[in-house]
Amino acid sequence: MKMASLKIVGVVAAALVNGAVAASLRSRPSQESLESYSFTQFVQDFGRSYIFGSSEYAHRSGVFRLSLLEIHAANAKVGRTWTAGFHKFMDYTVEERHRLLGYKPSRAHARAGGVHIIALQTDARLRMNATELGTSGGMAMSDGPAIRDQGDCGSCWAISSVEAVEAQLANGQQLSAQALVDCVPNPQHCGGSGGCDGATGELAYAFVRDYGIPLEKDLPYTAQTQQCPENPLKGAYPAMTRVRASGWNALPSNQAKPLMQALVSQGPAVVAVDGNNWFDYEKGVFDSCDKDAIIGHAVLATGFGQDNGNNYWQIQNSWGQQWGEEGHIRLLKRDDDDTWCGTDRKPKEGLGCDGGPSEVKVCGTCGVLFDSLVPQGVRMESQ
Repeated sequence: MKMASLKIVGVVAAALVNGAVAASLRSRPSQESLESYSFTQFVQDFGRSYIFGSSEYAHRSGVFRLSLLEIHAANAKVGRTWTAGFHKFMDYTVEERHRLLGYKPSRAHARAGGVHIIALQTDARLRMNATELGTSGGMAMSDGPAIRDQGDCGSCWAISSVEAVEAQLANGQQLSAQALVDCVPNPQHCGGSGGCDGATGELAYAFVRDYGIPLEKDLPYTAQTQQCPENPLKGAYPAMTRVRASGWNALPSNQAKPLMQALVSQGPAVVAVDGNNWFDYEKGVFDSCDKDAIIGHAVLATGFGQDNGNNYWQIQNSWGQQWGEEGHIRLLKRDDDDTWCGTDRKPKEGLGCDGGPSEVKVCGTCGVLFDSLVPQGVRMESQ
């Protein structure tokens, strides 16, 4: 689905992509300042250059005030396990926020294939009972790749896909998500036309398998769909160094245990989620998604753990390090995740392809179990 372009006076694309606005590098306002936080302060904190007294200033100020009310309402709920806070999207309209949700899972969900076991770096801070996992180990957390900011581009499908490949490489190299944005076709028009308008994780990995992708330093991210070197490519992606994968493991849909096993034995996985309610998240274990979800965002699942009796999935997002828990969110992981299911009745708004179903079953918090992919056989090539 095409969204209206974001219009923020004085904020250039590079600043949105790299978080280079000087003010955005400051610490976010504390909860103690919640009651007194103003649009004037927001403009200063996030480097906006709206002209005071202009219609744009008035419009964005109104959007900000509504966002502030939503944050207050979220924090006023009894029994909440997460905290809402200030963020750079408070002056974005609903349509502009939706533009950041550009993942379109495949309409095929027949899951098969064995698990390819590889070494996994783990973090001792997050451990789960081995009997719950059903494996010989209880470690369940990997050090994810560097946090990215997708900017005003629905490229989460490309970013999360390359992050999972980077985790397999485990050599600190950043790969070019821009190559996927520029070159991966979307022939079934899955809710868009590819690039910043969305594509599928399967298409991303098919491209990495068939052509490879260059390093980030050789093709930096721009948050815009640019021209592919050749369309279509007639051979390997033209780069001195490229990374390829032999394929990908598509995990069984709407099942928690295969995802847990993959996170322990294979590494981080690309997962599809409903991120529409995530924008106000600051910290804690997020539980504010209904069973019925609209799957339209791709993120990187890096592990699972427990906090004060609440089990959770550890998720790395692509909205910059200033959002959430330094770019991450923890989603509530229920004991009955496999049966905590709803329906996505608007697949064309997030995942619908030509000839696809009119609705799909989605399970887990924010539909996190619906569509999970892990790259296989990752390797570097040089000319």
